Amino acid sequence: MGKGGKGKGRAGPSYDPHSPCGYFLAGHCRFGNECMLQHSVPYALAIRENWLHPEDAASKESLRLAAEVLIADSTKLFPRVFSRKLVVPDSMDANSSPARRWANKRQPKEPADESSDSDGFTWDRPPESIAEGNAADAKLTHILVLDLEGKEEIIEFPVIAIDLVCQVEVGRFHRYVRPEKFQKPCAGSPAQPFKEVLVDFEQWLQALLGHGLKEMGQDQSTTSFLSCGDWDCKHVRTQCCISGVAVPHAFSRWVNVKRSYDEFYGGDFRGMKSMLARLQLLDAHGNPVFGFHHLGMHDVENIGRCLLHLLECKHKIFINGWF
Repeated sequence: MGKGGKGKGRAGPSYDPHSPCGYFLAGHCRFGNECMLQHSVPYALAIRENWLHPEDAASKESLRLAAEVLIADSTKLFPRVFSRKLVVPDSMDANSSPARRWANKRQPKEPADESSDSDGFTWDRPPESIAEGNAADAKLTHILVLDLEGKEEIIEFPVIAIDLVCQVEVGRFHRYVRPEKFQKPCAGSPAQPFKEVLVDFEQWLQALLGHGLKEMGQDQSTTSFLSCGDWDCKHVRTQCCISGVAVPHAFSRWVNVKRSYDEFYGGDFRGMKSMLARLQLLDAHGNPVFGFHHLGMHDVENIGRCLLHLLECKHKIFINGWF
């Protein structure tokens, strides 16, 4: 396991040292015992089991026990690390009204006239085609919240399916992904090759919603991916090329929730934390009050909370990103 200290040469995003190391789970962590994150398969799988079954008391107890074995004073992790089922308004503070919870809410604004936005995305269609009156996008009934981990290749593939009509989650999917370059993963790694993950995801989607990736991405599709930016769906396309599989058309159009927040609030939302800050879901240290930041499972859940806020405020969700 990682020592929980400062990793040599590690730079970039800030990680919670109690979070599992995604690269270790994917098959190899180049920092080895110097990694600041936790190298424990049982601990990571306990987190995943609780994430997949957030209302199951047994999964919570298993996670508590796994944390006790690994982490000194693990009680500080709870209840923050426990996953919660997403539903409007119960996923928020049900004791106050939306008006009180989101006291700083501004009135929605019309989509900007410019052909690009703050994250450098350039529209592949004319600006008028993203208006909320777009008949094709008006029929969205389900959202698949996606947040990938891994820079060069995908190492974690988590998804939460949300029913936009009932405003509640209806399913969760998660796999650790083994990069193509990791032909001999470390012992005990639960990761699967991307080809297998894509097959498993297709089967899960068919069982849950009655259709697969082939039916998504079309003008009349009722289901779309949603991510915090445009990178995730584009990264799937990159991974498909690396893994030698055809790119499902489902990853050619999506909802960029940062852009949705800009459409609703105005301003510049550069990441998940900026949206959580708007919802007062960051602690005094600027960390999410739920879960570990940069653990894909927990990030997907927090992005789902950001989506639920828009639904609660009656903001229409529509396609605003294309490849």
